[in-house]
Amino acid sequence: MDDVNYATASMNEIVIEAAAQLLSAADSPSRAAVIASAIATLLPGSACIVHRYQPENELPWTALAMAGDVSIEAVQHAGDWLFEMPEQFPAEGQIYEQGGLTREDYAHLHVTRSVTTIAYLPVQQGGQIQAAIEIVLFAGSLEPEQLAEVAAVAQLTAPALLSAEAFEQKRDTLLDSLHRMSQLYDLEKSLNATLEFDAVVAMVPEKAAAMLPCQAINLWLFEGPVLRLMASAGFDPTIEVGASEVPGKGYVADMAEEGEPLLIADPDDERLRLRNARLPSESATLPVVNVLVVPLLQDDAEVGVLEAVNRAGGPFDDDDQFLLISMAETVANALKNASLMMAERKLEILKVLVQVSSEITSTLRLDRLLQIIVNSPQSVLPYELSAIALDNRGRLQLKAISGMVNLPVGDLAVGRVEKLVRWLDSEPDTLHLLWHEGSENDESAGLPPEVLQHFTETGYRTLYALPLNDDQGRVGMLIFESGDPDFLGAAQIEMVKILAGQATVALRNALLYREVPLISLLEPLMKKRAALLRTTGRRRVAYAAAAAAVGLFLAFCPLPMRLAGDAVVEPQHTVTVAAPVDGNVGKVYAHEGQRVAASEVLGTLNDWQWRANLTAAEAKYQQALLTMEDDLAHSSVRSGADRANVSYLRSELAQARARLESAQLRAPIAGVVVTPNLENAAGEHLDAGAAFAQILDLHSAVVRIAVPEGDAALLHKGERAAIKLDSYPQRTWHDVVTVVSPEAAAGDGERTFSVEVPLTNADAALRAGMSGQGKIAIGWRPAGYVLLRRPALWLWRTLWNWIGW
Repeated sequence: MDDVNYATASMNEIVIEAAAQLLSAADSPSRAAVIASAIATLLPGSACIVHRYQPENELPWTALAMAGDVSIEAVQHAGDWLFEMPEQFPAEGQIYEQGGLTREDYAHLHVTRSVTTIAYLPVQQGGQIQAAIEIVLFAGSLEPEQLAEVAAVAQLTAPALLSAEAFEQKRDTLLDSLHRMSQLYDLEKSLNATLEFDAVVAMVPEKAAAMLPCQAINLWLFEGPVLRLMASAGFDPTIEVGASEVPGKGYVADMAEEGEPLLIADPDDERLRLRNARLPSESATLPVVNVLVVPLLQDDAEVGVLEAVNRAGGPFDDDDQFLLISMAETVANALKNASLMMAERKLEILKVLVQVSSEITSTLRLDRLLQIIVNSPQSVLPYELSAIALDNRGRLQLKAISGMVNLPVGDLAVGRVEKLVRWLDSEPDTLHLLWHEGSENDESAGLPPEVLQHFTETGYRTLYALPLNDDQGRVGMLIFESGDPDFLGAAQIEMVKILAGQATVALRNALLYREVPLISLLEPLMKKRAALLRTTGRRRVAYAAAAAAVGLFLAFCPLPMRLAGDAVVEPQHTVTVAAPVDGNVGKVYAHEGQRVAASEVLGTLNDWQWRANLTAAEAKYQQALLTMEDDLAHSSVRSGADRANVSYLRSELAQARARLESAQLRAPIAGVVVTPNLENAAGEHLDAGAAFAQILDLHSAVVRIAVPEGDAALLHKGERAAIKLDSYPQRTWHDVVTVVSPEAAAGDGERTFSVEVPLTNADAALRAGMSGQGKIAIGWRPAGYVLLRRPALWLWRTLWNWIGW
């Protein structure tokens, strides 16, 4: 009786301990392991396996946990060796003794010991089998009473496993929701990383396919009333990028017209049959069997459609539809931002076109016109080189290159472009040649050898050459090059074509103007001559006398001649105030813009330690001095040593005073403080030699005058100059030219030579960067030379361009 009571108490303890462990275990495998371990403990010398039964699965049985010296062949299995018909298995379980067992009966088990008994105990919940417990004994037999005791532990199995699986399902649902939220965030982040419309369109299907497992993702956008497939990711042989649909001709356009999401899960749906009819009859490609289509909405206006084809693992469901709708919202916002950027760029391009058109039509000077054409569009066209060649008796001749005022003879870059122009001379059509070097679709094999060599030598990867033709024939050719193969989009190409049309008309007019240049001069002269012939004789005499007087004045009356140019005050001399020793800035007495005198204290270093050292040195010196005087008064033999000590301490005292004096940061010159935020330097540590402040010397200034290159031959050092600055319109500075630059510099429309004029600046009125006008007096010249020199030079150059060689 006592043994029975002890066994009962032991079983109760095992059950209680198992129940406690089940409460602490969260997932079903852990709880199954607790059950198996409890049963193996309850039946010493046994092994236990807990099998979960889920009849909806193809393999309904799953081995969740094992305890003891046993393992199983397959975790997921059909369970034929468990129960052929689980619903008819006895609720009290089944025991198989050694006499009725063969090795084939437990071939699914891996054991290293002899098996004497195998028992199966079903676990039910709500009248349905939820699991089964397999017990293996390696010694002895299992009595029905013992199996009944095991059933007490088995009763905990079903609620424990079902509650754990419910928790796991909620957890998985939550994790899945978090995963989708992170995917949507990643999608929004990726799409908003660029505002290039083409890049966003290409990225949308790829990102959507990564989030929703399916055979293909298609992005449709409206082009007017037509819905066009703009991009696709995956494999959908029933449609190609660029295809279009209208309502009544496909379910995508029908859904877009209705504006409501569409889910087709039936493979036999008539709409899918029409879509699959596009497949070749002999094709073995998987047809479309289920689709999910949602609209793309921007401010309640539909702009396109997002389509998912053939979900992996079965048809689409409501969760997939919710996910695709969420993606569609993000995609629509990204497309809206990219569209706004594209519209803004088109507006910018339009503004530049208007500006370039205005500049082109404002001049008939051919050289100026060529510079406008190759340089002005660069603000919206990201090219690296633009060139223009004009037709000269049937051959193209290079006339201008962007960034070059003229074409230097022998220049390597100019030679390469001229070589390219000679090849383009025989090309009548527009050329757009690309070289995606090193990519999978390397296009170098399709490039002409001349272009490939040009790309190799220059590093460019794009050539866009556009002939300039009108009704009279070829005018020339406009060329653009860049190292970026994709620098020209659809909007940029459209702008180039418009620019080419305007340039063709302007160039033709400029060429005609050069061919008949005297018409504009001869016509008004002929009108003046006719008017003169209609006047009376007395008036003709008066006109002749006036002309003679003007001629005498121009020939014999001298006038002062001055050469004018833009004047700029050069940067002035600055002096740096540096820390003589290491230390922290204690006080600052100056600020930016303050005028200071020479040796004025600008700031101090923290000198409390140096003052203490000076006090100690003075005390030692005074003590040594008293000692020396006392020894001298008593004729002590130590007086000589005292004298040497006093001399040494005197030098130490001088050094301490010098160090204390070095704590004063003084201005070396008179001027203006130009260090920003100098007052905030208090507390900063300065190493020896580190800059503390900068002083601008305003006592003198240098003014540089840019004189046009046409007047350069008249410039000489020592000539008087007068300068008037915009900041001081009432003042004029006078001095002499000291330096004439030997090298020209590029100016606004013409090259200039600079001259330097030093000026006194006692009142510090002149500051670097001030601008104005300067005039250089070069002496007296006849009035005709002074007044008519520039028009005469222009006329001479023009005539030389027409008939000179």
